Amino acid sequence: MSKTKYNVLFMRDDDTVKRYRLSPVLLKFFLWFLIVMIACAGGGAWAGYTFWKSNKELKKDKITLRQELNKSAVQLERLQNVNKILDSYDPNELQSLLTAVPLEEKKVEPKSRLNLSKLLNYKNLMRAGVENIKLRKSGNGLALSLDLNNLQTSSSLNGLIGLELVLNDGEVAKVKSNHDDLSFQIQRFKVVRTRFPFPGDVDLKDIYGLRLKINTSDHELIFSEVYPISGIYN
Repeated sequence: MSKTKYNVLFMRDDDTVKRYRLSPVLLKFFLWFLIVMIACAGGGAWAGYTFWKSNKELKKDKITLRQELNKSAVQLERLQNVNKILDSYDPNELQSLLTAVPLEEKKVEPKSRLNLSKLLNYKNLMRAGVENIKLRKSGNGLALSLDLNNLQTSSSLNGLIGLELVLNDGEVAKVKSNHDDLSFQIQRFKVVRTRFPFPGDVDLKDIYGLRLKINTSDHELIFSEVYPISGIYN
């Protein structure tokens, strides 16, 4: 008894008809092979979409965790700044300021009141980032270098960096710096370098920290932080 064969014809207008004889087993093999390939392609597409979606969620979680970490780091640094400022004052005087309750009858105002909130003056709108800030002595003044980052790269960032010295006694001294060194217009990143003299009779030993403020070209304050000298001076 002869085996069953299937004829497969290939016809072209500009060529002769070609005929191929295939056994049922081979034809079934090609059909199953095609089904398996389609299934693999579908499975690969589904797996790719699943992994892409998971990766997108992980990126969102990473951004959230990074923001929470930045907030925690800021809070920790603020507490450290408060502790260092408190350490620089006489303990008896601070104790009297913190525990004293003003009496309405006497209306006695303390001679000197330390406003830590105004002194530290922290603000961060997450539009500009400051990294690798370093301060060193240069002649009769100081040399400053820092990395300024635009955290919103969808648009450029224009503005001016302001500098002030926070002294150990709680006073704030203005810094006379080069305007061109501290003005910026960036899309992503800029290295800022400048030099400035010690204001008045101020010396390095009198300085507690450096206050750095960033204002946009519209005079909006988007960043302000006090950096203790012990952490940035080398």
